Amino acid sequence: MNLKCWMCTLICSLALVAGCRKQANDQGAIRAAIDKHLSEQAGLDLSAMDRTVKQVTVNGNHADALMEFRVKGGSAGMVVAYSMEKQGGEWKVLHAQPMGGQDAHPGSDSPSGMPGGEGNSLPPGHPQ
Repeated sequence: MNLKCWMCTLICSLALVAGCRKQANDQGAIRAAIDKHLSEQAGLDLSAMDRTVKQVTVNGNHADALMEFRVKGGSAGMVVAYSMEKQGGEWKVLHAQPMGGQDAHPGSDSPSGMPGGEGNSLPPGHPQ
């Protein structure tokens, strides 16, 4: 009887460790995919920002992530929600949305009031 209890505890512990390891691997892969997505966006100076993954929810091949951005040496910041999908074993960003409701990245094909959107003009002297 004691052996059965010991085996059950061992199996449950191994399953828990394997599940936690997969979640940690997913979170690291999701952060790497967001960083790759950001590096492909023109005009973003990633070296001027601190980025922290606040939350990751994985549901099969789909994931949602919240990333907080803060200006280095300052208090200004924002949170962006990312919708992602696992394609060919790698996570890809499908959509990024600031928690304030505007499109996350300048130059995207969105009429949200961000650069690149319809009817939007940049302030005088702003680089294109």
